[in-house]
Amino acid sequence: MVALRLGVSRWRAVALLAFVNLLVLALAWVALDASYRQYQDRAEVSSRNTNRLVSQSIAGDIDYIDLALRSVLDEVERLRGTGIANTPHELEPFLTRLQSRLPMADSVRFADPSGNIVAGSGGVPPGISVLDRDYFLQLRDKPGTGFAISQPILGRVSSKWVLIFARRMDLPGGGFGGVVFAPVTIDWFERKFNDLEVGPKGTVVMRGDASREFDLLARFPHAGYVGQTKVSDTFRSRITANPKGGTYQAVAGADGINRTFSYQPIANYPLITLVGLATEDYLGEWRHEAVKILALAAAFLVVTSLGAVGLLRTWRALEWRTEELARSNADLEQFAYVASHDLQTPLRNITGYAQLLARRYKGRLDNDADEFIDFIVGGTKHLSTMIPDLLNYARVSTSPPVLLPVDLEEVVAAVQAKLAPSIEAVAGQITISGRLPKVLAERHQMESLFQNLIENALTYHHPDRPPRIEIAAEPGERSTWRIAVRDDGIGIEADYFEKIFVIFQRLEPIKFPGGTGIGLALCRRIVQRLGGTIWVTSQPGQGTTFFFTLRDASQAA
Repeated sequence: MVALRLGVSRWRAVALLAFVNLLVLALAWVALDASYRQYQDRAEVSSRNTNRLVSQSIAGDIDYIDLALRSVLDEVERLRGTGIANTPHELEPFLTRLQSRLPMADSVRFADPSGNIVAGSGGVPPGISVLDRDYFLQLRDKPGTGFAISQPILGRVSSKWVLIFARRMDLPGGGFGGVVFAPVTIDWFERKFNDLEVGPKGTVVMRGDASREFDLLARFPHAGYVGQTKVSDTFRSRITANPKGGTYQAVAGADGINRTFSYQPIANYPLITLVGLATEDYLGEWRHEAVKILALAAAFLVVTSLGAVGLLRTWRALEWRTEELARSNADLEQFAYVASHDLQTPLRNITGYAQLLARRYKGRLDNDADEFIDFIVGGTKHLSTMIPDLLNYARVSTSPPVLLPVDLEEVVAAVQAKLAPSIEAVAGQITISGRLPKVLAERHQMESLFQNLIENALTYHHPDRPPRIEIAAEPGERSTWRIAVRDDGIGIEADYFEKIFVIFQRLEPIKFPGGTGIGLALCRRIVQRLGGTIWVTSQPGQGTTFFFTLRDASQAA
């Protein structure tokens, strides 16, 4: 039976080990997944924050340019109001000063209604016309436009790729009076993008909005596709669904790198900025963490697997030893029973003949003989009481417990009835504070436990007063009860708190003869066998309290 239980336990241990290994792998997977999501979320937040920064910066530059263009229009109106005939010639010093305060603009120029550039900062080469430019046509043909941003074009003066920011000038009668404009190189925006922290493979892009077919205006790193309108279906669907901004993940068509993108419109202008963080960049640290976690999980699996092999190899030896121990315990219990039973007969003979010698020859021999006979009688009586106690101790120490609900109220009542003569002999009194609970235990062992503790209180009572014994219970931790047996006897020195629970150890055996030194040792063994603990507190001359814990029957059920 024991071998069968151990065999089942062995396979349960193997199943538990497999479960633990699977649990470790699951935890490692969960940790990696949570860490991955954390890095992903962090990348999205960083992308949005960076995009917000670059969008606000570009919006600020455009606002500054627009303010400068408006100031040019105001200056033209002022010059016309003064009656100066050659307005463009008089405007150039103002444009030159204004351009020196616009670091982003290559120049500030003025074109007449025919598209000819007639004034500009630093002068203008003759014969330059913007009549065919999209921004000029838009401002000329749509009076309500006011402010326009061109497509990327190759500047006719600078020979650079530029964006033109232009404003329409209206004549006093409401007619078209030309445009004032400022070209800004694509390189200016890309240099701004270069200062942003987007990682080695990150990207920053500025495009037109849907009204401009998402034309590419600037990109870092530069990819040479200025003006192209091809965008991914993911981007087109996202911005259609949420034109005010969002985040998505896609592979960039320009270089084939997977990135987490965020997009955002630039204020009220028909422009959009995108910031993309490469997954290869921001997941690099996560991959290092993943390698560490997987290495630790693999090491754990190897160690536990090797431990399992060793465990299975030694389990059979453990089964054999357990069987031997079970047989040894059974033999020990049988030996204790037989020994105690077989010792009783010769012990009764010795006691009977010793008492016969005492009756017949007491006073007829010398004093030494009388003393020797008394020693024999006393020793045999002590031994006759010690043997049953030893048998009880052996049975408690070897037999497995069978736990059932036991009502301590009934146990104490039974013990009081059994000890009634001893209690009356010393005029003792036993009181129960409150209601005693039901615990998981064995009825006869509970009676033995309380009987030993009450007998101990009756034996060691104070010589100046009859013994008063109080029994109480209060809830303990983890569905247990803490039972207290309190007396007002002679008390115990703190140095002997542990010694009194050792078998055959007694305090003041000469002053209080008759005990075997097994009672308290048996109490400790009973409590420990039931899964509880027992301890003592005492003050010499004032009394002793024994505490012990037992499991609550109702909670355990």
